[in-house]
Amino acid sequence: RSRASLLCAMVSSTAKRHARARACASSSSTSSSPNLTADRVALSASRRNIRLRYDGLGPAFRVTATAALDCEGDGQEGEEVGHVTGFWLPTGYVHFDEMRVPRTARGRSQGAFGTGLLLGCYALCRLREKGCETAELLAINDNPYQYDKLVRYYERMGFDKVREVGSGESPWLVDLGDQLVWGGTGMLMRARVDDVIEKWA
Repeated sequence: RSRASLLCAMVSSTAKRHARARACASSSSTSSSPNLTADRVALSASRRNIRLRYDGLGPAFRVTATAALDCEGDGQEGEEVGHVTGFWLPTGYVHFDEMRVPRTARGRSQGAFGTGLLLGCYALCRLREKGCETAELLAINDNPYQYDKLVRYYERMGFDKVREVGSGESPWLVDLGDQLVWGGTGMLMRARVDDVIEKWA
């Protein structure tokens, strides 16, 4: 089978799995939705002189954080201080491709975690409005030290470890499919959208 057809099959399988998980979660949940909203996250960011913007084209999305040009919040934007990209599926599944906060911007909003948290929560709030319930990402394994820090970073944010991608511990077909979908090796991590939002509400 071609790489493209195998990739499509893996994405389809992931979508079906999360559709079943979504149905189970919906039938068993008795709590109300967290009260944190995209508007509240944007307001919190503006108090730190950061503007958040969600751009979408079909299922693909990009959330961008930019520095306001002045402290009055007049709507003008300066340099980019971080972004999140990915796509969502009608089954309620979110695939995060990348979360990046440049080193030059890490002194803003209580460091990388502050800006990254604003980006992540804003993205999840906007995606929850579209019915998304489960999110996945890959903590890339570039080097052992940074990898360990990255996994702890996402765990603190509210994501749980699922499995190592590219470690050879999973069946070869699962490992191959993971690497085709994620484009690298590292720790596959997953979270319920409501759980992350509730944690930081």
